Amino acid sequence: MEEEKQQSFKLWDGIPGYDFNEEVDVKELNSWFFDGGHSVPRWTPMFSWFWNRYCGYSFQYAAEVLSFPRFKGFTERDRNGASYLAMRIVRDEAEIERRTVRFKKVLADWIEDFPGKWRGYKKELIAMYDKLKALDLDKATNIDLMHHLWDMISMYRRMWEIHTLCLEAAATGYFLLAEIVTDYGLTTESPEFQNMFRGFDNEVFQVDKKLCELGKKAIDMGLGDMFLNNSPEDVLAKLEESDKGKKWLKEFQAILNLHGWRMVRMNDLDEPYWLECPAAAISPIQIFIKKGASYDLDNIRQNLAKEREKAVAALLQKVPEEEKELFLSLIKLGQNFSSYSEEHDFYCELQAHALLRRGILGIGRRLAQAGTIDKPEDVFFLNPDEVEMVMLGPEFHKLQYIANRRRAQWEEWKFAPNEPVYTTRASFEEAVRMDLIPSGDPIIIKVVVGEIPRRREELKADIYGVCGAPGVAEGPARVVVSYDGLKEVKPGEVLVCPGTNPAWTPVFGIVKAVVADRGGTLSHAAIVGREYGLPTIVNTFEGTAKIKTGQRIRVDATNGALYVLDKDK
Repeated sequence: MEEEKQQSFKLWDGIPGYDFNEEVDVKELNSWFFDGGHSVPRWTPMFSWFWNRYCGYSFQYAAEVLSFPRFKGFTERDRNGASYLAMRIVRDEAEIERRTVRFKKVLADWIEDFPGKWRGYKKELIAMYDKLKALDLDKATNIDLMHHLWDMISMYRRMWEIHTLCLEAAATGYFLLAEIVTDYGLTTESPEFQNMFRGFDNEVFQVDKKLCELGKKAIDMGLGDMFLNNSPEDVLAKLEESDKGKKWLKEFQAILNLHGWRMVRMNDLDEPYWLECPAAAISPIQIFIKKGASYDLDNIRQNLAKEREKAVAALLQKVPEEEKELFLSLIKLGQNFSSYSEEHDFYCELQAHALLRRGILGIGRRLAQAGTIDKPEDVFFLNPDEVEMVMLGPEFHKLQYIANRRRAQWEEWKFAPNEPVYTTRASFEEAVRMDLIPSGDPIIIKVVVGEIPRRREELKADIYGVCGAPGVAEGPARVVVSYDGLKEVKPGEVLVCPGTNPAWTPVFGIVKAVVADRGGTLSHAAIVGREYGLPTIVNTFEGTAKIKTGQRIRVDATNGALYVLDKDK
């Protein structure tokens, strides 16, 4: 009896209704895939509550709005801070036929004006964010904070609807094109295919360019060595000691005022955003200074744009005249993904999570003042339901027994490995074939779970992955598992990581290649690798586990093959 009580307590512990129950959930949907592109390191309970509820919902929402023929979104669950998801696949042929008719009509509208739709949605997002920024959290009443919590939840739900609707629409063009170009000997890993989706600018790259220009100014003002020889926190302190430094800081602050609502780690609340911790924005400037503060991406992009036009023309030459309009429409829609992928992170996750952190931490300060929790950051180990329970009378409640236990658990399992799938199928490959591929969902297949690497034994590689961006490079490995480790990266190294997000983008300018544990051909690492012309391998599953910093490795990204050249090191 006591064991049954304990099991019931664990079942609904952190994320009520969204805690993974292997015995129940696997029987319902057969295969639950680990979201390694987003939940490494593992999430705090507060963040997981938001993500698993509204990210999962948004894919169901987008699947219905777009009327995906074989996919009704996915269900998402939390397992000790790791996110697992299962596809809702339509298998009835009559329903598939009905949904297909509407899908074609809806998709035509997105092909016509994807950029215009996205511009309208950006305005809507900014209006929601401005409303949240307007509240003075420390002067707010407890009722104000309760309403702010509900406003954050409402903002987050709507952000995810916009995020995923645009994401799925653009990715669908890429995905459908990938299916029909197989008749012309191409796959999504073929350089000829990838070249059609390169050479696009976006606002994240534009911010990076501003930071690079600030790095160049620091060098011109004789401040370069100070940046390279001190921690980001010490750089800020030393800049305050001179007139030159203060002048530089003024320009730096102007950029933060415009772009500072940006998380360091895109997918959690436990690390600061730039405006809260300006030192976080010093780190990418240090990376640019290491390279000499030259921003090569503009020139690279011009060349990639030329290659893009050649690749499109080469494909169309092979296509029958009556099919060219279809191919051009899908190419046009899919190309939007290349810029939207980076830009949506900036307007959606990066800003929304910064405002969540600001608001939740403000609530945490109020709860800590009342003695409900020990310190403000402990609020990240509660969930909104528990906050609602105490917010209007926090002095009457003690939640340390919840927050402290969850913090201790999270610290224990934060970097623990995760099972790639929980399934009734015989293998991971069978689970993908039966419970993922039939969905036809481009984001799950090409971003979150990613394509399965082809093991070409004749290559005799040490590790196999998926080609995110073609090319071959060789150099010493630098294994980095979190943003803080980027300061150790040196020019000419090969970055080996779990995955990347926009905060990592500046490091692409100094490394020779990128190797990621997870991700597909539309993942952040793959897209940015293509824009920088860097050989990039994704979905190796074991890169960070098998490769050590300092080992010399050769990355044959075109073939998805990686070689460790000094295994005894």
